[in-house]
Amino acid sequence: MKKLLSLLMILMVLFTTGCEKVSTLLEPNEEAEEVQAAVPTQRPQIVPEEGETVTKIACSQELKMTNDWSILGSYNYELTEEGKKDRVIIGTSAQNKNGEMQWDDSQYWTVAVISEEGAYNLFFRRMQGRAYVEVNTCYVNGVSTPIITVYAFSGNDREIRNYVYDGEYFVETIEYTTKDFSTGGINNMYGTIPDYKPL
Repeated sequence: MKKLLSLLMILMVLFTTGCEKVSTLLEPNEEAEEVQAAVPTQRPQIVPEEGETVTKIACSQELKMTNDWSILGSYNYELTEEGKKDRVIIGTSAQNKNGEMQWDDSQYWTVAVISEEGAYNLFFRRMQGRAYVEVNTCYVNGVSTPIITVYAFSGNDREIRNYVYDGEYFVETIEYTTKDFSTGGINNMYGTIPDYKPL
């Protein structure tokens, strides 16, 4: 429980809501030129721990969202190769109408990295709750490297997933999960995690 509480503290700084057409996401992004180079000269070796499952995510020409989705946040950073204009986005199928988010009982969520080659669809799920994303630089097996972390809160389930680029794929590791901890329906009674607000 202490581990989960300490991880929730990280969520104090979240993305604000904005809108952008998905069709423009794969176009060149001039803002990325202002971001300092962060790509390591060597890539970390991702070695799963005992019982840990890793998933390799390849580049795709299809972004798993449509034009009527809301973009909740985006961040430019060199993640794949030096000089590449990569962009991390988080979006939801919930609509932004007249400055108010139209949350349903559940909606789709996606976190993706847009590169010059296409999209790496890191996280895609329909859930009752919210997802949040962070981009950090940390040491992975002795190599300083960018890492993307997704926090998923759905009903009573909680997950933390990390994504690291290994030179060809984004490698996903599930760092924490309460999957199968609860059964049946859930009513969220109270929480202090900030909600997304439209600009």
